[in-house]
Amino acid sequence: MVRWQNIIRPAWVAGVLCMALHVWVTPLAAQEQKGSSEAQRYSFTEAHLGTIVRLVFYSDDRERAKALAKRCFDRVRQLDAVFSDYRDDSELTKLCKVAHKQATPVSDELFAVLLSAEKISEQSNGAFDVTMGASTREWRRQKQGGSSEVVGSLASVGCQALVLDELQKTVHFKKSLSLDLGGIAKGYIADELAGLLQNGGVNDLAVAVGGEMVLVGSPPELKGWSIGLEGPDQKVIASVELSEVALSTSGDSYQFAEIDGKRSAHVLDPDTAKGKQDRLNVTVIAPTAMQADAWATALRVLGVEKGNALADKEDSIEVMFAPAQGEVVTTKGFPVLTAR
Repeated sequence: MVRWQNIIRPAWVAGVLCMALHVWVTPLAAQEQKGSSEAQRYSFTEAHLGTIVRLVFYSDDRERAKALAKRCFDRVRQLDAVFSDYRDDSELTKLCKVAHKQATPVSDELFAVLLSAEKISEQSNGAFDVTMGASTREWRRQKQGGSSEVVGSLASVGCQALVLDELQKTVHFKKSLSLDLGGIAKGYIADELAGLLQNGGVNDLAVAVGGEMVLVGSPPELKGWSIGLEGPDQKVIASVELSEVALSTSGDSYQFAEIDGKRSAHVLDPDTAKGKQDRLNVTVIAPTAMQADAWATALRVLGVEKGNALADKEDSIEVMFAPAQGEVVTTKGFPVLTAR
């Protein structure tokens, strides 16, 4: 995982990723300094999507800052109703019930995520795969103590089973499928929130949706946002200063289950339909949080050797691999790490 130095710090509470500020701020409350018309730092936090959504930005108008934060959290609720595979009434759940029967029109948001998922699936040779919804539900059931079952038959059929019509904005399944957008949708939402803040006149901002971040501008008198990078043992091993990028980390430091006596990460391998058992954190820097989110998942599946070889061929991403055993490996263009 990652840590924003002096901003947020990840921690798991009852299996759910939570972020706790060094100075905790309740939803729709903000830090402000008195007697100044200059931009002040505001922080807003709400629980959504089974995690914590955090906005940190600078504004010279307290009421406008509050209004922008409310607009962002309202947008999170709207998008949860699109992407959630926990809700029976979500657009995704409804799509999975009918798309194998006929081409089905979907919202612009859902189509954009599925189109990106298809592209990254192709680029990663199937390591990123949103067609593993049945396997994901089985993993969740076993995490809650359900008896172990053979899940090989639940393995994905790959994104080639999705037929996306860009002109008509329709989706068709070649066979009955369950989709899981957990490795890409939070990134999309983080991008959306950053866009809302920028459209509202905010130039310096940091957005986190769980572990997916968007970093724009910087705090006053700094060149970027200071980010602490964690290894699998939840300890910060290095830091970097970032701006105008997105970042995501995939690993099992916080989200895992004990299944059949073995530690099983929430990241499932499409080849086996089971959680990865090696201890590894993969941090991806990309132009968008949606890309970073999906690539972090794909490269976590591939592991250090195969993942690094693939990542070095992708000009749009930079990656750090931090295994529990062995040295940290980075792509050639990854920012210089400051040791901790």
